[in-house]
Amino acid sequence: MKFSILNKYSLVVILASLFLSCSDDNNILPRSGNDKSAYEIIDKTMQEWYLWNEDLPDISSANYSSANDYFEALLADQDRWSYIANLDELLAYFENGTYTGYGLSFKFDNINDLRVKLIFDESPLAAEGVTRGWKLVNINQLAISNLREEQILNELDKSSGTFIFENNAGEQKEITASQKVLDQNTVLKRTMIEGTQVAYLAFDSFLNKSEEELNEAFTYFKEQNAKELVLDLRYNGGGSTYISNQLADLITGNAYAGKVYSKVFHNNSKTSENFPDAFVKQNAAYGFERVFVITTSGTASASEMVINGLKPYLGKENVILIGSKTHGKPVGMYVFEEKALNLAIVPISFSITNANDEGGYFDGIPVNYEISDDLSHDFGDIDESNLHAALEYIKNEKFPVITAAKALSTNEREFKKKGLEELIDAF
Repeated sequence: MKFSILNKYSLVVILASLFLSCSDDNNILPRSGNDKSAYEIIDKTMQEWYLWNEDLPDISSANYSSANDYFEALLADQDRWSYIANLDELLAYFENGTYTGYGLSFKFDNINDLRVKLIFDESPLAAEGVTRGWKLVNINQLAISNLREEQILNELDKSSGTFIFENNAGEQKEITASQKVLDQNTVLKRTMIEGTQVAYLAFDSFLNKSEEELNEAFTYFKEQNAKELVLDLRYNGGGSTYISNQLADLITGNAYAGKVYSKVFHNNSKTSENFPDAFVKQNAAYGFERVFVITTSGTASASEMVINGLKPYLGKENVILIGSKTHGKPVGMYVFEEKALNLAIVPISFSITNANDEGGYFDGIPVNYEISDDLSHDFGDIDESNLHAALEYIKNEKFPVITAAKALSTNEREFKKKGLEELIDAF
């Protein structure tokens, strides 16, 4: 079974291989002697639907110890995203954002401190007061500064742990917590900037549950008579094309309902499947004449689709990007279900352009104002450098001068992740 792109499981996501942090890719359908069907299903799906099916190599599945290894060997050089997955895990995440973990994510700042980059409402650590920007200094009696990244990941993978965090005032707090099954909230923050008519929305993933969360946010902005929008997509790796369309509709206030939002193109054997996707009227829509978008290399796929899709209508000059260039994924996937094997095959199946046939941004979408990610402040804090830059532009029609401390840093980095783990982007 293939989910249609109009279904909420059609994906434009930043993914590569599979699973959660505790998973071993080689354990995805390991060869058992009676699993010929899995390899045959992969072959048939890739030959028929893979965007780059003409580049599939002539290899034998008999030479690979697992379906995942074989699938990875099939991928084109430019494909950083196709993957296979446990079907139940995949559907649970895309329906409700459900996964097992501590409910937060980390990033190394420019001086190599490991800071909380986001935290979900249901996180047991959020209940203890931890917020974005707090520094993790110790885990399970081990100083973070003395650990390699692999060692940190091993500790975070444990079902329970003792953490010592340090807030921005230099105060430390020790917390013991256990991993739990939780549903992530995709709207991390929605607020009006005090003393202004500027709406701020930090949005993390395009999931089914996002539909209700986004409607609530834009209803609030409408009630508050917002005039400007700062859309924070800095860590949003993508998700459903359905929700991407919804967000674009909400931003444009139904002004373009029925007009082309995006165009979808398949491989040469599936050109009959090509189609344009139109803006769909949204009850909660509230029109903005321009939008400021905060981005990083983690801004991918469905996020980039929103940015690219808005430009023909708002004008490129009114879709203003702040931060660093986006990930670069102008392609999307279908989910192919094999329920008997609990297998999801998720190959790159189509490319995407906007109404003006603009796409192909594999090198990322460049920003108007380049500035480093400010990990020392929470979402919506007016002193956070990316939001501050947007507010300065709104006030003065020009960006502030970049200081050396806020210039784009090559030292900031994140843990390398794969597949669904990369989309969840949390421990």
